[in-house]
Amino acid sequence: MIIFSKQKGFTVIELIVVIAIIGILASIVIVNVNSIREKSYVSAAGSTQREMTEAVQLYYLDMGFYPPDVNRGWDPGLVKSQPWSPDAPSEGGFSTSGANCAHCPSDWQQIILSNWHGPYLSSWPQHTPWRGKYDYNYWSVETLRAESCPSRAGVYMGVEKDYDDSSGAIPPSAEVEMARYGFDTNCPNGEAQMMLIAL
Repeated sequence: MIIFSKQKGFTVIELIVVIAIIGILASIVIVNVNSIREKSYVSAAGSTQREMTEAVQLYYLDMGFYPPDVNRGWDPGLVKSQPWSPDAPSEGGFSTSGANCAHCPSDWQQIILSNWHGPYLSSWPQHTPWRGKYDYNYWSVETLRAESCPSRAGVYMGVEKDYDDSSGAIPPSAEVEMARYGFDTNCPNGEAQMMLIAL
């Protein structure tokens, strides 16, 4: 003789409701985790800004001028005396330092050879928190006149895309966060310009 139990199982509607609730809770957790990660990236960029500011000030004390403006990914002379890159591509626009020292004395390279007492940084950061490149810039008033997004003249550390110009961009929400903390002084464009020294 077969005895049937009167126990009820879950209905399809009950299962769908439970799955929907789990999905909503999971999406809330993911949004919060992404927000926390984004804030930690912004904080890491701010930490790099402070280190770079100190290094540039030490360089200026030794040289009497700020390092030359260089290409994205290149150290302007804070780790080694001459501009160098740990991973510049072998060809293309970023394969050379692109060093421009229009703000320097005419014998600036000789002054560096005589007065460089670095390293002013322990290592050059190869990547931004978003896997892009840092870009050291010296922007004079004349340089900024041509810019569509005006900034103050100064020494900046760009938090930019990678060499390929497509990866490593800062997400819009992180760029807003960087502006809120004063780490971005430029227009929203997937990059940030952190001022190191105002001129």
